[in-house]
Amino acid sequence: MIKINRGQFCFFLLVTLLIVSDTVLSGEKTDLPKPQHILGWVEPMRLEPWGLKMRARLDTGANTSSMSARDTQFFKKGNKDWVRFILDFRTDKDKPHRTIEIERPVLRTLKIKRHNGISQERPVITMDICIANEVRNIEFNLIDRRALNYPILLGRKALAGFALVDSGQAYLGKADCGHVKKKKKKSDPLDESVISE
Repeated sequence: MIKINRGQFCFFLLVTLLIVSDTVLSGEKTDLPKPQHILGWVEPMRLEPWGLKMRARLDTGANTSSMSARDTQFFKKGNKDWVRFILDFRTDKDKPHRTIEIERPVLRTLKIKRHNGISQERPVITMDICIANEVRNIEFNLIDRRALNYPILLGRKALAGFALVDSGQAYLGKADCGHVKKKKKKSDPLDESVISE
């Protein structure tokens, strides 16, 4: 049996620690996670590239995101399925509703199980939005949300790896993304615009 005295043991331990620490420090660097935004349960956002400002509800209980759509019409453009719909929204709580018509290609149809247990098929589109001063491409299923307070609901898929939600706060982020605030005109009638890709 080999006898090791206390000095030899300490030397062996020190050399081992130096080798391990050198390997860790000079070895492959691990990617640090991207810093995430901390957002509230309601946040300002803009529909891009038009910069249309509205409020979105952030809901970690929902897997997918949804956008308010009424008067939905399906049509063909070339050999692709498209959808045309009306989006009603407010820019601020006390301001009047605005209405726009949007046309987008349909990615797929999604079956959503509602709280009452009834399944509903919804078309899915993608839209760019500005939230927390970043433009992100989000998939939205279309459903009439006029009876709800917010025209946009952002679910877990849209928030994953991007934001943490503080459910006790609201309006922690901004939605600028390079937009310049326009001066109000004296007579600013509610416009109805057609927005398509």
